Amino acid sequence: MRKDYHDSKSHYKMYKAGKNWLFAGIGVITLVSTIAMTTPNAHAAELNNDTNLSSTQKDEQKVTSATPAQQAAIDDAQKDVDQDNADIAQNQKDTADEQANHDTLANQTAGKQSNVDQAQDAANKAKDQVAKDQVAVDDAAPAGYQDKEDAEQQAQNNTDKAQDAVNQATTDRNQAQKDVANASDKADQAKTAKDDAAKNKTDAQEQDDAAKNKVDNTNKTTKVHHDATPVKPGTYDKGNVIDSEASLPDTLLDPKDGHTDDVAYYGSSWYVYDSKNDKSKKIDINNLTQNQINELGQYALGLINSLRKQYGLSPMIMSDNTQKMAAGDIAIRNKNGITDDHSLIGNNISQADWNKYTFDSIAGNHDGTKFAAQNLGFFFGTEDTMLAAKVSVLQMLTAMAFDDGPGNYHRQAILMNPNSVDGHNIYSDEEDVTYYFGYGHQSSGNESIFDFWKENNSNVWNGGIAVSTGSDGHSSFASELMKHQKTGYTNNGTDTIETNPAYTNAVNDYNQALAQLTSANKAYNQANDAYNNTTNNLNDAKTNLANATTKLETAKSNLNDAKTKLADAKQALADVTAQYADQLAAYNQAKATLKNDQAKAKQLNQNLANAKKALADNQSSIATSEAKIAQLQDQLKDLQAKLAKDEKSLADAKAAAENNDNSDDTNTSDDDTNTNNSEDTSDTNNNSDSNNHSDDVVPSQSDTKDLNNTVDITENTQNNNVENTAVANNTKSSPVTQNVVYKTNNQTVTPAQVAASTFNQSQLPQTGENQQNGKMSIIGLIGLALSSLGLAKLFGRKHV
Repeated sequence: MRKDYHDSKSHYKMYKAGKNWLFAGIGVITLVSTIAMTTPNAHAAELNNDTNLSSTQKDEQKVTSATPAQQAAIDDAQKDVDQDNADIAQNQKDTADEQANHDTLANQTAGKQSNVDQAQDAANKAKDQVAKDQVAVDDAAPAGYQDKEDAEQQAQNNTDKAQDAVNQATTDRNQAQKDVANASDKADQAKTAKDDAAKNKTDAQEQDDAAKNKVDNTNKTTKVHHDATPVKPGTYDKGNVIDSEASLPDTLLDPKDGHTDDVAYYGSSWYVYDSKNDKSKKIDINNLTQNQINELGQYALGLINSLRKQYGLSPMIMSDNTQKMAAGDIAIRNKNGITDDHSLIGNNISQADWNKYTFDSIAGNHDGTKFAAQNLGFFFGTEDTMLAAKVSVLQMLTAMAFDDGPGNYHRQAILMNPNSVDGHNIYSDEEDVTYYFGYGHQSSGNESIFDFWKENNSNVWNGGIAVSTGSDGHSSFASELMKHQKTGYTNNGTDTIETNPAYTNAVNDYNQALAQLTSANKAYNQANDAYNNTTNNLNDAKTNLANATTKLETAKSNLNDAKTKLADAKQALADVTAQYADQLAAYNQAKATLKNDQAKAKQLNQNLANAKKALADNQSSIATSEAKIAQLQDQLKDLQAKLAKDEKSLADAKAAAENNDNSDDTNTSDDDTNTNNSEDTSDTNNNSDSNNHSDDVVPSQSDTKDLNNTVDITENTQNNNVENTAVANNTKSSPVTQNVVYKTNNQTVTPAQVAASTFNQSQLPQTGENQQNGKMSIIGLIGLALSSLGLAKLFGRKHV
């Protein structure tokens, strides 16, 4: 139940005596006595649940002895306590507001119940009156008249229904006729669309057949000629790119970049291979076939002869037999493990082996032909196509011809020219000489072998002895070397077999025609389905029209029958009306009264329902309010528990600061107060004294501190019993005294009553002194009486 009360607060000064806090009236300046209690480990009594008490005040003086860290802890704890007090105050306000709302609703309940009772009484009376009216009508009714009247009314109702049925059947028949017309139009449109789709389908099929026939009669591929576009040498540091056979040079050209006579000629890069457009055959550079070696040899021959041509020299001859002798040279080198070195007859190769593997492989008599010179070049080992290998050969020969080392021996071997052509040449021969060339590949060293032979046509000799020649002027062995000659490489462009553009166009046309045919077939199927659907809908509409027409005829027949019966009922009613003309006036009056009272009763019943609903709504609101009040009360308990915890934290923080001042008083005694110096090591609330010594009951002048703490005394207008409530921090180490609120029912509370009530509590703030039987000392009673002079006067103050 809610408690209404008005608060009246009186304030009292609090003084500190040693570690004990005492109350005094504002008018009393000097304390006369101290209060001593017997209860050890005591604490402040618990307050009433709906009252919030704080042990601290916002305006309380700071502990002057606190360190900055201790003061910060005190300030933070004070903020928590202040917030707890604010939350509790708001909770109490919300509770009071809701209690007021609850009381208002409760006060309204009686009125709403009274409204229900009154409405119920009126409804009952109206119900009784209607029953009486019905009796009057029954008594006034002529015998048989009511039956005739009911029969006439029934006949009229049946006629109205029959007319409604005719009207509805007419509407349905008319709608069915419209549906048939619409369905017929849609069916005609669908037929036209179907015919158009069928024609499109036929046309698309014909186009598809023609396109397919064109594809079948067009060649898929065609030969395409690509003109040669040989590149010229770039610079020593940045070569020009060769990325296709069309761009492969067939002539040795001087780069003219100032790198003549470099020793490392094989490191040049006037040409750079790029596989971008390379369509040549794949190869294994470490395992070349003889045909692949011959192809590389023919490319080398073309380059060599192009250089010789620039100087007006005769071309060298390459044949199957010169290639066979070059292959023999490779065999000898492999046999003797020669790499990175020339084939030196009489040095690393014996004359016998040379003859065996080279000359003797062609013919037994090699008079007139002499091994002239040999050049060596190296592959990178990464060449994986014939074009890449040819580019490497091009790089080798370009370096040999234009970037040779000192002496230009490689260039001299290529030219074999007379001295007058290119200066001094160790291989030159002034006579009429024919030169032969053979190319081989030694995979063990990734080497290209360029072998050169020569024949002196004007004086064929063999060790100074003339050699017989044939009609062609060549020795018999040289004639063998001329058989099956191979031509040097000339880049005339390339012919490639590529996809025929006409075939590609024909395929594209066919695919497009096929797509159109597919689309036409789909459109036809959709049009055909639509036509079938519209035809079915037309048939359904015709069936519905036939049914609607039949239903209309039946409804008209039923209407005619109903009209006939209505005429008969009217005549019967007219006859009985004429028979009972005198009684009908009273009968009709009774019916009118009944009808009027029935209307009143209906309204009163509605009023009763409204009143019951209003009462139910009121009761529901009361239940909701009570639930909210209970929730606020539960919240208050949580807030009070939090306040107690936060006040303990504040008290502990202050006690820690107070320790700074009282550390010098530890283990001392006061002769005037009979102080017990033993430590109080326990307390019933599990709180310890942070100062570890008993408090002085009688304060000295230096120990007394006015903290301006107040005690609030509150009046309660409903509770006839004085409710003393104290909020405890459950701490003994804190020197802060609790604020105490007293509630009365507008009765005067004397300081003695306050003291008595306070001292009768089972627990009080810890004094550190042992008392007997919880009774006050005489000195304490005297002090209380003197201090009450100020208390009694202050009770008259009210604080809103």
